[in-house]
Amino acid sequence: MKNHLITRKQRLAAIIFGFLSGIQTVNAATYDLQDQQSSFDSPEPFLPFDPSPSSSILESLQQAETDLNKNQYLDVLNLLKQNKVEEADKKLAQLVQDNPNVAAFHNLQALLYLIKKDNEAAAKSYQKAINLAPQSILAYLGMAILKLDQNQLDQAEVYANKAININDKAIKAYFVLADVALKQKNTDEVEKTLLTALEKANGDVNAEAEVVKNLGKFYLTQKQPEKILALSEDLNRRYPDNKTVLSLLAGAQLVNNKLEPGQQTLLRIIDQDPKDINHRLLLAKLLGAQPGKEKETLDLMTETAKIDTNNPQANFLKGAYLIKLRRTGEALELAKQLDSQFPKLPLGKILQGDAYLADKKLDQATTAYQKAYQLQTNDKILALIADLLNAQNKSDDALKLLNSELAKNPENMTAHFKLATTYQQQNDYSKAEQHYQAVLKQQPDNPLALNNLAWLYSQQKNPKALELAKKAYEKASASAAIADTYGYILLKQGQPTKSLDLLEKAASLAPKANDIQYHLAEAQVANGNKQKAVKILETITTAESDFTEKKAAAALLDQLKTQ
Repeated sequence: MKNHLITRKQRLAAIIFGFLSGIQTVNAATYDLQDQQSSFDSPEPFLPFDPSPSSSILESLQQAETDLNKNQYLDVLNLLKQNKVEEADKKLAQLVQDNPNVAAFHNLQALLYLIKKDNEAAAKSYQKAINLAPQSILAYLGMAILKLDQNQLDQAEVYANKAININDKAIKAYFVLADVALKQKNTDEVEKTLLTALEKANGDVNAEAEVVKNLGKFYLTQKQPEKILALSEDLNRRYPDNKTVLSLLAGAQLVNNKLEPGQQTLLRIIDQDPKDINHRLLLAKLLGAQPGKEKETLDLMTETAKIDTNNPQANFLKGAYLIKLRRTGEALELAKQLDSQFPKLPLGKILQGDAYLADKKLDQATTAYQKAYQLQTNDKILALIADLLNAQNKSDDALKLLNSELAKNPENMTAHFKLATTYQQQNDYSKAEQHYQAVLKQQPDNPLALNNLAWLYSQQKNPKALELAKKAYEKASASAAIADTYGYILLKQGQPTKSLDLLEKAASLAPKANDIQYHLAEAQVANGNKQKAVKILETITTAESDFTEKKAAAALLDQLKTQ
């Protein structure tokens, strides 16, 4: 729930708590290593449905056979993979001009247009390829992906099926069909389609593994991790000691909380490949979450850093782990090394900011994050800088920063959201609403924006508050704050029984959140449960920790005792 204007002390506590909880699994608080193209960002390696042009089509093009000028074709493809778009554009234009009847070049040109976000031109190039080569699976797949991206689901399905009709082992076409079913909220069809893809991929270990990754992601969303494990174990029985399969197995074991078998599988991978970095870091991440494994964890990170001195991941995560251990001095030394070795990357400065933040040196932390942000824009860093400025009562600086970022990119959702919360803390409800609405225009189901706007409306006695709070709760019912908002608005709108159920749930999800406990006490009073309310109020009003509505809680307690 977005409560009343919070104090500087509470803002600081929230930032520090959020930061420290963020590094409990050895992650840096403010930086996603995937931003540096690393796959080590989660103990769960399963992939989402990913029929995006940058992955599927690039991979397919790499394997495609061309009619002529194969070396020139691959030269252009490699330029695109290196993001040298202008150079690729010039070479490809000449290739198409010299060879107008080669379908492969038109497929490649379609990819170039997709990278340039010219969907109309991409569709024309794919159609040219289809006209020249009616059996071009790649062109049909490209059109299917394009239509899927444009949410033209019927057409995406038609093109995907055309690719399958040419070759029923075209695995990526099944992924498109699964994504169509997912968008249509037909989960049974998603599973059925992916299982069909797995059947068609039988015998090709790489294709099977790719399908299992997608099934794994789907089963995670359905809270059926045991199905992931069964699939991965079956793959491992049929393809023992295959590194890709072992990686899938390790992930499946971990998401099923089989930590010891998962660690043993990671050790098998590491033994196979002395140069492997990602699985070593995943193992270090797991060890780092276990008491008494500090030396083993640090040694593994140090060993990993030596494998490739040009890869900063291991030292970056080692620094984050040192911060978790409260060894911030050592983390700062490591941050300086990273900054010296990789001056064009923000890693060293982010690690410095993390260390200063853990030591509650807010000015130094803010400065470090700002320097990192200048090197590479990152929404997580932007949000943290804004939070730190607000925590230091520098909300004008936060507003200036956020508005400047919005001027550069009017669709920056992080800037809109942080502007909304900052204005809300200043009780400037009109501007806060404007920015929440900007978020919801692009992300209609964003539960935080729905929740905060609901609370804002409740402060203005706007009847829309209940509708928004209900929608937020439907999207994120496991959130204590969101359940609190919905329950409290129900209470204020005269529905005490339903309110009590929700506030009891919120209080159980966040038993140390005294604001929520106060709301629960109010609901108990409204439902005639005076003694239960008194017990809650006595506990939270005598607690050492401060909270926004502590005075109101004390006043309610006095009132109840005098009745």
